[in-house]
Amino acid sequence: MQPQRYIKLILPLRLEWEPCYSTAAELAIGERVAVVFAHKRVIGVVSETDVTPDIDPSRIHSVLGVETGLEKISPEEISLWRFMAEYYLCSIGEVYKAAYPSLKTHSEESSARAQQRKEALEELTLRRWQDRLHKLQARLEAKEKALAGRHSEAVRLRLEEQRNEIASQMQAAQDKLASLSSGLGMAEKDYSSLIAGIKAPAISKVLKDSLSTGKPLLLKSADRAASYVSAAAQCLRKGRNVFIMVNETALATRLQERLEDAFGSLLLVHHSQQTHAARRRINDSVRSGRPYVLIGTRSSLFVPHRDLGLIIVENEESPFYKQSDTAPRYNARDCAVQLARIHGCSLILGSCSPSLESLLNARSGRYSLLDMNPDGRETHPGCRFTLIDVQAEKRKNGMDGVFSLKLLSEMKYSPKTAIIRGYEKEEDLAGTDADIFSIPQAAKQDLSGYSLVAMLSADALFDPSDFRSDEHAFQYLERLRGSCPKVTVQTSQAGHQVYSLSSAAPLLEERRRFGLPPYTRLVDIRFKDASAAASLAQSLASGGFSAMALGETVRVSIPRDRQLLERKKELRRCLEAFRSSSKAAFVVDVDPI
Repeated sequence: MQPQRYIKLILPLRLEWEPCYSTAAELAIGERVAVVFAHKRVIGVVSETDVTPDIDPSRIHSVLGVETGLEKISPEEISLWRFMAEYYLCSIGEVYKAAYPSLKTHSEESSARAQQRKEALEELTLRRWQDRLHKLQARLEAKEKALAGRHSEAVRLRLEEQRNEIASQMQAAQDKLASLSSGLGMAEKDYSSLIAGIKAPAISKVLKDSLSTGKPLLLKSADRAASYVSAAAQCLRKGRNVFIMVNETALATRLQERLEDAFGSLLLVHHSQQTHAARRRINDSVRSGRPYVLIGTRSSLFVPHRDLGLIIVENEESPFYKQSDTAPRYNARDCAVQLARIHGCSLILGSCSPSLESLLNARSGRYSLLDMNPDGRETHPGCRFTLIDVQAEKRKNGMDGVFSLKLLSEMKYSPKTAIIRGYEKEEDLAGTDADIFSIPQAAKQDLSGYSLVAMLSADALFDPSDFRSDEHAFQYLERLRGSCPKVTVQTSQAGHQVYSLSSAAPLLEERRRFGLPPYTRLVDIRFKDASAAASLAQSLASGGFSAMALGETVRVSIPRDRQLLERKKELRRCLEAFRSSSKAAFVVDVDPI
């Protein structure tokens, strides 16, 4: 009887510990096993082996079985999960569940069974062709032996014809066996030739020097695609892989169109709108060890990346990188920074108007900064920007519905116009000869093909209750000015600071004065009722935290200093103690947007 070993597992559950199980098998970290927890069968990941139990071994359940058909979880994946659990104050099981939801695991199990059937069929086919070759060899030898005797001319010709036919069948069988057993080497050779044939401009000296610092690179530029292509090509030629993360699916498609000429079949695309089978094939392809450039949305962080040499985060300032609905409530941009550290690879954060967090990191020396915009401005030099004060326009010329006469004049001479509506409803703009978008819709569109982009009621960009409102409004307008030849904005707040800023520096200084992010870290704890929130806020305040109850939410502010990590650990302990004592349900959102 084999001796029992004890292991710890990561389960796809919200647990504050990693349960211990027994097994007779010799397992490695990252292997997946089936176990029973709370009377349900779940798939766990081995996180620790050769554990000394701290409870009576008789109370420890045994592993049901090793899931040999499922790929091992890599050390890099587990490292990312542990970071996310620690930073975003959730359990590692919740991160595991987000990385490997049940449908993904079921898809992998189905794929593994299909692969086993395929391999069995291939093995059977190989044996059948080997048997056929042996039989043909025996028949050929018999014909050769027969031909060695004395025969009439007619018999000899018949035997030679039969021998030649058998020899032809043998050659066909040998060719078939060669094709069944030699696919891998050909694939490796093909990928080498593909990398050698990449059509990409050489990386510029300034970009190469910026990447060589070993720090994350904040690339500030109106058009960054050419830099991405040259940096990715250099990385592939060095034998390492590339991950390009984008903030929404439509951008993944547009970027794919720009990069596929350079990278061809090396280019992979992964996002949540694909089927589970399509995403599983991407995961399998990445695990296979083939070289790749992968374009994906935030969920692509959980692809089992191998040997990354470069990570690119496009539009790094986008709030769409934040997952706020379910745990882990993570910011994919910040997790990409950690993923680059785990893989020891270069990182480019690209933007025409960077986030204040990244600008502060560049100022403090954590990031290197490469500003490719003229005169340090975010605005594209070819953009003509017009600001229309609707209050003054009403007094001077009047309005035609929601349009100022000045804007209508510009639209008259513009062959293709896009209208971004603020407070207006779509029916208010019926009959307008223009493409109409809401503010969120326009943020996901490529508007560079329009001769005029007109924003109505730009006041809708500003939310007095959101301290990030000015930053987001500034970035939104800079994206428009960075890609569109002509932008006209109607507003009743023409004197707002956002319209006159040439950079985000004043906004950063404003945050510093008021002690707001990025100079502090915020944690929101959301309840279903205000009384529980008030109780927690009082408890945290008595424990030395800066905590404020805002209705059903408790907002905790933690200074961004050397004590940040310890204070977050202490906050986690306080929250778990409150959960146990009050039985109140709440969710934790670190760095809320």
